[in-house]
Amino acid sequence: MRSKRGFMGSLHRSLAFERNLAILFASLGVLLMALMTGYWLLVLEPNLRADAESRVRALAQAQARSLEVLFGLDLAQSRLLDELDTRINGMLLLKEPQDDSKLTLRIELELDPDSAAVPPERQRLARGQAQCPDCLKVDAPLYHPRNQQLIGIATFYCNTASLNRLIGDVRIRLIWAGGSILALIVVAWLGTVRLLLRLRESESNVRNLLDVAPFPILLLEQDQRRIALANKAAQRYLGLVPNATGRLDSMAWLRIRALGMDLSGPQRREIQLNSEGGEQRWAILSATEVNVSNALHPVVSLVDVSELKAVQQRLHLAANTDGLTKSYNRRFLFERLEEEIARTENDGHSLSVILFDLDEFKAVNDTYGHAVGDAVLIQTAEVMRDCIRAADTCGRYGGEEFLVILPFATRATAAELAERIRVGIESLPPIRPNLKLTISGGIAEHCGTDVDSLLEAADRNLYLAKQQGRNRVIG
Repeated sequence: MRSKRGFMGSLHRSLAFERNLAILFASLGVLLMALMTGYWLLVLEPNLRADAESRVRALAQAQARSLEVLFGLDLAQSRLLDELDTRINGMLLLKEPQDDSKLTLRIELELDPDSAAVPPERQRLARGQAQCPDCLKVDAPLYHPRNQQLIGIATFYCNTASLNRLIGDVRIRLIWAGGSILALIVVAWLGTVRLLLRLRESESNVRNLLDVAPFPILLLEQDQRRIALANKAAQRYLGLVPNATGRLDSMAWLRIRALGMDLSGPQRREIQLNSEGGEQRWAILSATEVNVSNALHPVVSLVDVSELKAVQQRLHLAANTDGLTKSYNRRFLFERLEEEIARTENDGHSLSVILFDLDEFKAVNDTYGHAVGDAVLIQTAEVMRDCIRAADTCGRYGGEEFLVILPFATRATAAELAERIRVGIESLPPIRPNLKLTISGGIAEHCGTDVDSLLEAADRNLYLAKQQGRNRVIG
């Protein structure tokens, strides 16, 4: 009878242990699926869409620039409209190389009849599909290439079929990965059921389970400082090695701890790490708590987004940089000047700008060709970057004009720097025989004016410098 009670007690303990293990593995499965679902909903799909939209907007801007060129050719009205029609139809023929689907399904052109020199009845052009409800709509302003006056708006209805197919393919792969992980969880649990005699054997199965995860996962001690368990992906990603006490540790993990994050509750944060070789990496850190052996332990997972960050940085650089001179473009200069004016009005420090214009640049292009003209612009940008201070910003304002923004600089300080730039341009070795480069500049100091007024003041002084014989700075 005693033996029977002992057998039944052992059976009940075994069933209870099996139930507890089932709960633990189910929690891990839910956690992994939640991490994958969260990664898809919060990171991967939004970033795929954002990347695709950025590429679509960049394509639309490039196509808009190609339309702007036609307005600078001094074509007759009929010829201009025919060229616009031809170029728009050509854009509608562009296709994706992967699936041969069209990039743009519809293009609408709304022109100002006065600025664009077109009759009012032809101020609106529309080509492509009549209806495009699922298209990504991108509006691109059109500026006259000579005077930068707004002449109209081009609206591009871009095809999203390839993006939707890509998202569908990635979603299917994630579902397969989630199903595979769940299947591995079930297999690991069934194996653990046959080895219920020791808790160490169940912990070994948990370790095996975590190791199949494709992203780093850490199980921490309750103090949130020591690592109780790390899968192979985490050991590789963080460079974890046993320290003098036998605990896994690394410089990357110390940097994560130095952030001071509370990992006892739901947490999600973008962090920056440095590899052992000094390479910068970005990751999404997610944290939650699980019950292990009747104690709550933080679980931390990491998803590397370094490649996505690199793509975002390249897109940001492309949007704010002049392609020829590799210096900042007009749009970025306007944004930076607005920021500096706002900072000046809040802090009360001085702010000056210098507007430069290369002398006789049209003659350089006409005499030596545009290749030499481009080289002159590149040299000019390099001289300016070498002359300005660390806090200053310079860039190509448009054509052969360059703008320098000088925070914490009075008119006198700006004059010294402008003269240094002028001498630097004048001292450049000639690219071609008898090609002597000079530059004129106009200085303006902020005195409660807005961006346009400040630039107009600099432009007036630049005009005076041109009138007084060029190769000088007025301000």
